[in-house]
Amino acid sequence: MRFNAANVACHPHLNSCYNLIMTKPLYLPPVPALGRIDIHSHLLPGIDDGCEDIDQCIDCINQLKAVGYTGTICTPHIIPDTFPDNTWENIIQWVADLRVELANRSVDYTIWPGGEINLQENMPDWLEENGVPTLAGSNRVLMDHWADTWPTWFPTVIQWFIDKGYQPILAHPERVRCTWDEPEKLDELLDMGVWLQGNFLSIVGEHGPAPDQSVRQFIEQQKYKIMAMDMHRPDALPSRIDGMAIVQKEYGSPTLDYFTVDAPRQLILKHLL
Repeated sequence: MRFNAANVACHPHLNSCYNLIMTKPLYLPPVPALGRIDIHSHLLPGIDDGCEDIDQCIDCINQLKAVGYTGTICTPHIIPDTFPDNTWENIIQWVADLRVELANRSVDYTIWPGGEINLQENMPDWLEENGVPTLAGSNRVLMDHWADTWPTWFPTVIQWFIDKGYQPILAHPERVRCTWDEPEKLDELLDMGVWLQGNFLSIVGEHGPAPDQSVRQFIEQQKYKIMAMDMHRPDALPSRIDGMAIVQKEYGSPTLDYFTVDAPRQLILKHLL
């Protein structure tokens, strides 16, 4: 479906309208008053490399609830060549379907739609055609990139989001080789206004020494706006929960609470409070 004026959704808390490219209404449940909120997850079953089915999804939710989470933004991979069906409109419908399934199973947990956009040179063209998956209908956009070196087109694509009124959030930069070899390029992105989101798993050491060192450095330098689980499947979730415990032990409960309680509400979900 191509963009037309009827498909523009305007949010009163934002300064402009965002092209959501959808025909179905976007239902955004209110934010739970208490508890942690995860802004990066592959919770939707059978959509990407995350949960395979509803049972795995509920297993993950139960593990998250056990450590204080009350809500999650579902952010499936946006990689057109690999997951061509992962459009904004489809994600909204899948989250609505999962919400019904959770209610039918008496699972009390809040979920919102989103996406993790894999940055590619031609990604703006695809997004113009298929809509920009934002975090819970805000203007915040989660994105990732896995190149060994920074491509020359990278700032141009980032600027496209900014010019459209979106707030770019780069996921898990501590895991990406080009940030280890050319950290000054990451600083240039910060100067452009890009936010950084760290992964709890990186501090456990499972990704190797470079991410383990980088995640601590970014926490200490206050480069992260937020940290998240980047949860995929139940068997990999305990290590991420261990990462939360390490952050709490090394940097204190206020730091962990900021990343998981305050920042999600103040920076991502403020429009729903």
